[in-house]
Amino acid sequence: MFDSRVATAVRTALVAACIGTTGMSVVSACSSSPSPIRAATTSPAATSGSTPTTASALDSGIYGDPAAAAKYWVQQSLEDTCGLASVADVVGEVTGHTPTEGQIIKVAQNTPSSIRNGPIYLPTGDPGHETEKGGIDMADTVVLLDHYGIKSHMTYDKHPEEVGLSKLEEYLGADRKVIAWVNSGTILGSNDQRTSADHLLVVTGIDTNKEIVHLNDPYADYADTKVSIGTFMTAWKIGQESITVTAAPG
Repeated sequence: MFDSRVATAVRTALVAACIGTTGMSVVSACSSSPSPIRAATTSPAATSGSTPTTASALDSGIYGDPAAAAKYWVQQSLEDTCGLASVADVVGEVTGHTPTEGQIIKVAQNTPSSIRNGPIYLPTGDPGHETEKGGIDMADTVVLLDHYGIKSHMTYDKHPEEVGLSKLEEYLGADRKVIAWVNSGTILGSNDQRTSADHLLVVTGIDTNKEIVHLNDPYADYADTKVSIGTFMTAWKIGQESITVTAAPG
């Protein structure tokens, strides 16, 4: 999951390539290195525009339904499948049928990437799994969700009107699903690096009364892990507040 092998110089070059672009992609190799920024991160008919939050969410201060989402949690069994496990989780939340990790790996290995040459996920046994080429690009979460008939949109902090805590509350309160790119060391409270985002997970709820964020974290030992809002925001900001959010239901 935690792969910090990519050189800082490479990361710097990739960040420099971001300037002037309109979209973004990041590596979900559960890795510390962002890939080159790209556009085309929205599936047809999906936007991250304003969606009415349910009255119950506004009244209770609880956004999303983490208890319902917990049964769709998918645990990653490989170092670089946090992105695939997160997509499988969202597919389950939306459709009621969760692909296994093996099933979604097969789909990703047979689906062209929207970002790089070749498939979304490298063939089994490819040595690239041990490098920055491992995992998937975050933009390809949109492609994979679309494969399962789920429209979604990827965005980040260059579009502040689409991200931030209040937007997460809005999305979750409107029954939209959110995959976030975060720094795992911050989420876990571990001694791992705290300077680069390196992990994808599913945000399933925000409880403003208890000041906690609910997560279906593929790296965790169980569903519905919880962190403080402050901890989550710190981890998420390291990842430029990058998210993939599904289209409004209906």
